[in-house]
Amino acid sequence: MLQKILRSCFILLSSAVCVSAAAQNTETKTQPEPKQKIIIGTDKEKVPVFCGLSVSVDLVGAVMKAINSNFAQTEAALRLNFKEKYFPVFELGYGFSDYVSEETDKCSKTNAPYMRIGMDYNFTKKRNGNRLYAGIRYGFSHFRYDLADASYRDPVWNQPLPFYLNGEAGNAQWGEAVFGLETRLWKFIQLGWNLRYKKRFSQHVSKQGAPWYLPGFGKNGSTCFGGTFNLIFEI
Repeated sequence: MLQKILRSCFILLSSAVCVSAAAQNTETKTQPEPKQKIIIGTDKEKVPVFCGLSVSVDLVGAVMKAINSNFAQTEAALRLNFKEKYFPVFELGYGFSDYVSEETDKCSKTNAPYMRIGMDYNFTKKRNGNRLYAGIRYGFSHFRYDLADASYRDPVWNQPLPFYLNGEAGNAQWGEAVFGLETRLWKFIQLGWNLRYKKRFSQHVSKQGAPWYLPGFGKNGSTCFGGTFNLIFEI
């Protein structure tokens, strides 16, 4: 009788140990980590091909005229916006100069329109109206000019031989490298400025003398620097 009781207790104890061990193994078994869902980012804003256009006016010319500069020009521009990166631009202006040299008494007068066409590239990534850009321009002007030189002397006889040119026709072509900045003032209104390095390609003028000023280019020479300060309206 006692042996049966001991045998029954041994069986029950063994069963309990086995159940406990099995439960412990089940609890400590490493569970597989849940797979992380890969979410493809959708935060990049899709930029349309055509983002609009803008018109601008240069404020520097008005200031130059007000301070009685030797030359001044009024200018407006139309610019297209493709993908907020590429900006084809067309600039049209009118330049005028009435220059008298204090040293030689030479007089040069020029009044004529000019045009430029080119492209700007925007280096900034955010579409907030602030831009850092560089570009190129091709400029052309067909003009008439007056030229007078009372100090001219005959190269053979060395005698005073003043000459006067009135309404002489001429034209000039040049290129420009442009670097500029823009910032948004309010909604569709922006303000910007740029600096320009200009290289004259050609000019056709009278053999007797060239004008002191080339409309749209600046003081006549092989190269010069310029710039604009623009009030811009985005459309």
